[in-house]
Amino acid sequence: MGASAARELHGSEFSEREWAEAAEQGNAFFDIAKTLGILAAVTLVSLMFDALGFSEVTIVVTYVLGVLLTAIATPKRIYCFLSSAVSVLAFNFFFTTPRYSFQAWGKEYPGTFAVMFVVAFVASWLTMQLREQARCAAVASRRTQVLLDCDQLLQACRTSDEIVNVMCRQLIKLLGYDVTWLCAAGKGLAKPKTLRLSGAVDTTPLGSSEQSCAQWVFEHNKCSGATTSTSSEASCLYLTVRASDVIFGVVGIHVGHENINSDERSIVLSIIGETALALERDRALAEREAAAVLAKNEQLRANLLRSISHDLRTPLTAISGNADILLSEDVSIEKADRRRLLADIYDDAQWLTNLVENLLAATKLENGTVRLNLTCEAVDDMIEEALRHVSREARSHQIQVVPTDDILLVRADGHLVVQVIVNLINNAITHTPAGSHIVIAADRNGDFVRVSIRDDGPGIPDAEKERVFESFYTINHGQADSHRSMGLGLFLCRSIVEAHGGTIYVTDSHPHGCVFVFTLPAEEIPRDDAK
Repeated sequence: MGASAARELHGSEFSEREWAEAAEQGNAFFDIAKTLGILAAVTLVSLMFDALGFSEVTIVVTYVLGVLLTAIATPKRIYCFLSSAVSVLAFNFFFTTPRYSFQAWGKEYPGTFAVMFVVAFVASWLTMQLREQARCAAVASRRTQVLLDCDQLLQACRTSDEIVNVMCRQLIKLLGYDVTWLCAAGKGLAKPKTLRLSGAVDTTPLGSSEQSCAQWVFEHNKCSGATTSTSSEASCLYLTVRASDVIFGVVGIHVGHENINSDERSIVLSIIGETALALERDRALAEREAAAVLAKNEQLRANLLRSISHDLRTPLTAISGNADILLSEDVSIEKADRRRLLADIYDDAQWLTNLVENLLAATKLENGTVRLNLTCEAVDDMIEEALRHVSREARSHQIQVVPTDDILLVRADGHLVVQVIVNLINNAITHTPAGSHIVIAADRNGDFVRVSIRDDGPGIPDAEKERVFESFYTINHGQADSHRSMGLGLFLCRSIVEAHGGTIYVTDSHPHGCVFVFTLPAEEIPRDDAK
């Protein structure tokens, strides 16, 4: 793709190479036409000045001005030389005696012609020097701007892919060539990704020679390819993107057989260096995040072991003690006391069963191995089923179910939702004194069905409301060591509800107590049933 096509695609943005081409290349016919046009215009103005009686000095200065305009309008010094020579000839032909001939009778004219030519040529040469300096300043400014833009864009990147895209785009903006990226993959390179001048992304594989050249660069950590002494027949210049001893990949610049000058190479290496640092920073951040996750998992494992050691020991000790009393032949036990001991053993065994079920369910949800068996379920039926499995301590509380006006259906896994309701009711029973009221209600809320469990216990402080759904967390001491609770019940409730696409939260109940609310996607009543 040529420079003109690239300008079409990028609007007013020029690569550094295009700036150089604009200064060095041009259409000779148009440059000659501009030179002759300026001379013709200057000659007409000078003829007008002569008719008005202006001196020859004014006319000479006018021709020098024409040469300066030629220096500004054309890219090469040859046109300035041509303009200076033709200006002297035109002055001699139109304004010296005899007129309209190239003869000059005055002795001073040869000196005048020589001075006029030298002044015009030197002035035009200085003008072109100033223009070249301005062009170099513009190129240097663009280099600085490209580097600043690259640094700012890299700082805003959040992934390695974004970092690589920024590098490729800046190289394209700087050089005006397509750029190919080959990411490191073990001891080799992944499939190439080429970013075109047009902005398109091409994933076409490289040729075998190009791929071999890129692989050699990756293995030897040296540049190779076009414009180098190694694999110079390649169409790309390949360089490694490396930080410390880590090579992140190889970048290929499609320079063809054109050379990259030292200034361009310097800015390319700066962009690649900044990219390598950004990739190193991204890798270090990923490693820190992985370490944080590992530390969190270790903390969770420690909490789990501590909770299990406490929560299993307490009921097992009670079961063992009660069983020992029942088995003792030396102790006579009244029928009522025997029944109470058996009830205690049953309650502790039931608690251990619920504990194991919650542990297994939480583990499966965390690992993503639970597959929801979604069916159309009636909310009233699930509440009724949950009340059959709540703690035996529910007898000391007043549990009320608010009847619903309509049949509320949800799309859910009935077994898991029953477990949510059981956990929430048991949580209310555990954290409220005997005789407290627990109210279970359900209603339709837009596209969801909302279920609430309200109690009139001591409530939950505002600072604790968000944390109660964390694993191994309880209200009393921040750690699961009271009420024989591992802090898994509410965590499991949140996991199950969110797996269904619903939400769960806790609010205050007035005058005191709290309300746990969860939502599930509503299911419409089938038309046949409605009829």
